[in-house]
Amino acid sequence: MGWLDIFASEKIQTKAVDFVEDVTKGVGTWIDELNFTIEEKSKSDMELLAFRLDVLRKTANESSARAISRRYLAWAVVLVFLFLVLLVVFGYIVGASWAVSVLNVLKLIYTSFLAIISFYFVTNLVDKVKNKA
Repeated sequence: MGWLDIFASEKIQTKAVDFVEDVTKGVGTWIDELNFTIEEKSKSDMELLAFRLDVLRKTANESSARAISRRYLAWAVVLVFLFLVLLVVFGYIVGASWAVSVLNVLKLIYTSFLAIISFYFVTNLVDKVKNKA
């Protein structure tokens, strides 16, 4: 007798056995769901492919949010670069010493500027020429 008597009750033993069975069924079901059959894997791959194609169709359009944001970023970079060029010209006309520093900044971002110009604007021009031909 004593505190071990709480496990001797038939009601508690039945509840404990039911609990253990429920846990093992849940774990077994979870493990079973982790393993794909060939049919489930092919169905999942087809759904993923359909999703990817849908995303590709939506983003390939030039008026998609992605294309619009690229356009704004390209224009922002071009405007900043042109502003810096005008700042250097103005600085040299006025004789300001800071114009040399701005010119050094322009030399640093020159290649990035050309990359953005060629990637965004030149590719659009080439596409337009291809479509007309």
